[in-house]
Amino acid sequence: MHRAGDAAAQTAARLSVPVDDLVYIQIRDFGPGIERADLPRLTERFYRVDLERSRKSGGTGLGLAIVKHIANRHQGGFQIETRSGGGTAFSCHFLAAE
Repeated sequence: MHRAGDAAAQTAARLSVPVDDLVYIQIRDFGPGIERADLPRLTERFYRVDLERSRKSGGTGLGLAIVKHIANRHQGGFQIETRSGGGTAFSCHFLAAE
């Protein structure tokens, strides 16, 4: 079975909050994964793992930086997990408003 990224229940347990108090969003793919060496820089503005592919598709390298900024501004979290040959999971979580 494919596994990439924590589930909502795992994230809630790590934060010590009930899962019902958590807004959780996860986007997964089942592609080749991302090299571990690239993970620390993925949320930097304008950083692109594959420059040639980004030029062809028109990527700017801002998307993940914006997501991380939004999560941080709302006291949430952003996590990237990857597995070579097994895909990548991008997860955001926020505490639900009362």
